[in-house]
Parts: sequence; structure tokens; C-alpha cells
Amino acid sequence: MLSNEQKQILKLEQQIAELQARKERYEYYGILSEYQTQPELIAQRLDYTKLNPTQHFLFKRVLHGLNVYTPEQRSKLHWDKKRRIKKVWQRGQREVNAWKQVITAKKAMQIFSIFNTTELGRQINSIPVDEIDPTYVNKISFKDLGLTYEDLILFYMKKGLLPKNFLTIK
Repeated sequence: MLSNEQKQILKLEQQIAELQARKERYEYYGILSEYQTQPELIAQRLDYTKLNPTQHFLFKRVLHGLNVYTPEQRSKLHWDKKRRIKKVWQRGQREVNAWKQVITAKKAMQIFSIFNTTELGRQINSIPVDEIDPTYVNKISFKDLGLTYEDLILFYMKKGLLPKNFLTIK
């Protein structure tokens, strides 16, 4: 049986390990700087399911564009607002596509690293991971890449598609 003091020590060690894993994960995905700029309490509570309706709507509008509106709502929107929403949505799609290509390249680099002993393996591994092809559409799902909506929110904030104060919007 563990004493209360031992239980607290184990709980503290578990929290430290969780924070370290989160830091490494965000660093791998390239969104650590955005995570670190958020106030500590807000960033640690970031949970897609707990967004308020305004935050949820803004995020979905960047993610899905005009499809968040019903056909009646779309017909009532001003033409300029439709254009701006479409422009932000298209930029968001381009940015996410590039991000997915970088993550895929990092994962492929881990796999191909076992072939570093051959000339072909060294040539493959010499390609920079941040080299992307804007004409290629990466269709790998967020789930397969290990991305969550929380990661996507931080990514959109980093790219300026969501406001910097997104997590504090009421």
C-alpha cells in the first residue's frame, strides 16, 4: 500500500511526464512557439470539446469555409464577406496541406534513416523535410498523422488565421 506522500509524488511525476511529452509533441509538429505564447492556464486547458460557441464557430469557419452556413444564410451574406471567408478558408487549406506534407516527410525520414548506409539512402535523407510541393494535395487524415483539433487550433493561431486571443474569446 502506498502512503499519501508516495501517491502525491507519483501524481507529480506523472504530470511532469505529461507536460514533457506535450512539449516534445508540439516541438515535433512545429507549433511549440504558439503553445508557449499562450497563458499557462489557458494552454493547459485547451480542449476542443470545451470551446464556447463563438470559438467553435470561428474555428469551423476557417476549417470548412462557407459550408458552416446554411444555404439561406449564405444567400443573405454580403458578397464581400463571402469573398473574405473563402479567401481565409483557401489559405487555411494551403497551410494545412503544407503542414501535413512536412509532418509526413518527418515520419518518412524516420523510416528511411535505417538506409543511411547506402548511397541512395543518404540521398533520400538529404532532402529537407520542409521542402513542399504546392501542387500536391496531401489526403492523409489528421488522425493518421496523430493530429488533433487542439493542434490545428494552435496551428491556425500561429499562421494568423485565428486571432491571437482566440482562447480568451467569450
